[in-house]
Amino acid sequence: MGSLEEEGANAAGQKIKELYFDILNCKGTKGAYEEQANEAEEAKHVRKLNKKRAKNLRKQQKKLLSDTKEKDSDDELPFFMRDASIIAAQKERALEAARAAKRKKRKRDSSDSSSSSSDKKKKKKKKGKKKGEKRKKKAKKKSSSSSSSSSSS
Repeated sequence: MGSLEEEGANAAGQKIKELYFDILNCKGTKGAYEEQANEAEEAKHVRKLNKKRAKNLRKQQKKLLSDTKEKDSDDELPFFMRDASIIAAQKERALEAARAAKRKKRKRDSSDSSSSSSDKKKKKKKKGKKKGEKRKKKAKKKSSSSSSSSSSS
C-alpha cells in the first residue's frame, strides 16, 4: 500500500475527501429532506403526537383531582413544611376518628343485642342442650365399657 498522500492524489481519494468534508460540514444531510413532499405525513404525525399528549394530560389531571379529593387540608402540605403543631393536630384527629368508630360500633352492637337478645338466649339454650346430650352419650359409653370390662375379668 502507498502512503496517504498517494491515495489522496488519485480520483477515488479525491472523491472520498469531498464526501468526508461534506459530512463534516453537514452538507447534503439537512437539505436532502424535502419539506413540501413530506408535509402531509408530518401533519399527520403532529396530530398523532398532539392527541397522545392531550390524552396523557387528561389522565394526569384526572389523577390529580382524585388525589386532592382524598387528602385533608393538612395532608396537602409537603412533608418538610409540617411542624410539630400540625403533626399533633393530625394525630389528635386520627385518635378522635378511632374513638368515634368505637362508639359507633358499641352503639351498633348494643342496638343489635337489645333487638336480638331473645335470639341469643335461644342459641345458648341449644348449645347447652347439645353439650348435655354429648355428656350423656359419653357417660353411657363409659358405663357400658366399664361393665363389659368388669364382666370379662
